[in-house]
Amino acid sequence: ANPPLLASCGSDRGIRFWGPPRASALQEPWVLIGEADATDRHTRTLRSVAWDPTGDILVVASFDATTSLWSQPRRRDEASAVGGGIVFECKGLVSGHENEVKCAGFSPSGEYLATCSRDKSVWIFETDASFEYECVSVLQSHTQDVKTLRWHPSQDVLFSCSYDDAVKIWGPDGDDWSCKETLAVHESTVWSIAFDSVGARFATSSDDRTVRIWAPGPAPGAAMNGKHHEDVPVVAEGERLPIAAAAWVSPLFRFATLRSDASAASSAPAEPAPAPAPVEAPAAEPEAEVSLEAPADASCAWHVVSTITGEHTRPVYSVDWMWPENAASAEGGRDTLATACGDNHVRVFRNSRRGAGDWVCAADVEAHAGDANCVAWCPKALPGGAALLASAGDDFEVAIWRFDG
Repeated sequence: ANPPLLASCGSDRGIRFWGPPRASALQEPWVLIGEADATDRHTRTLRSVAWDPTGDILVVASFDATTSLWSQPRRRDEASAVGGGIVFECKGLVSGHENEVKCAGFSPSGEYLATCSRDKSVWIFETDASFEYECVSVLQSHTQDVKTLRWHPSQDVLFSCSYDDAVKIWGPDGDDWSCKETLAVHESTVWSIAFDSVGARFATSSDDRTVRIWAPGPAPGAAMNGKHHEDVPVVAEGERLPIAAAAWVSPLFRFATLRSDASAASSAPAEPAPAPAPVEAPAAEPEAEVSLEAPADASCAWHVVSTITGEHTRPVYSVDWMWPENAASAEGGRDTLATACGDNHVRVFRNSRRGAGDWVCAADVEAHAGDANCVAWCPKALPGGAALLASAGDDFEVAIWRFDG
């Protein structure tokens, strides 16, 4: 089986690839197995990386307002690598934004590439085997900097998160694309979004120090006007392996035999916003059944079914949902989330039962000497069902953690 591969990028404009020393040695210290120099393609910080659904193409978003496309040579004689490591080369460049590109990602069909930017826009490109991508839509519904985006795991429906405190859902509309829903529940910048394995639920993390779990359908008692203002909050109360990496790193795993869309984009502001005053959550209402099946159309209304609050002391920059293989082997099959926070901590949360129940903190570690910017679960479980989690921080390091649940 192909071993998973971890990609990272940073302000030094280098792309690094990390992996286990052997395919069967995931729990041994990971090593650098390849590097790509992007200084001749980009003039500013590399902000985030993401794989296409096949795991063959890596897209890199940069603060220089462009996005580059990388892949491995088809023949060994097309490039050489020091020590026999893997080689990636730039195949194309996508442009159009006015300033910093914050995130980029491929749709599950591989037919589209989306990018988002500080210029408040989201661009949709049609992919092409020759790497000549054509813009098919420019989406300008956000009123502030668009921080990150994520495609639904099985549908070509796009979700974007912004400094305007909202999540927007985009879908095809004839020959164009349009905003289908606006989810406005967070009280400050929405930094990150992550789906469960089938796309039945997703989690968002925010500058308001909360993580919210969403499921399809309108909020109880909410008016259906494309916005959802009501919440149903529920209050929730390793060994480190040495890996060096570049500044402002943004890790992402590739594993070709599983879905390749679970990425964790780096998200850290120059100056974190002041923490809002603590808000006492109202008493939880009786639990409603939460479906574990994806909606027929993901561009539908979604509502908050639970909120993790009181656990983070600074903005929550990243959230990632545990991958299917690990989730299936976890105790009781419960859902598991990881978060990266501006208080330098990485935390793991589990709910009391699959698809429902309170979320409780199962692990809390000071992971970095600066802001913890992002987290990403490894898609392949260790023997015995333990999971690997990557985190990246402002201390110029990527760390790999073992979570035994």
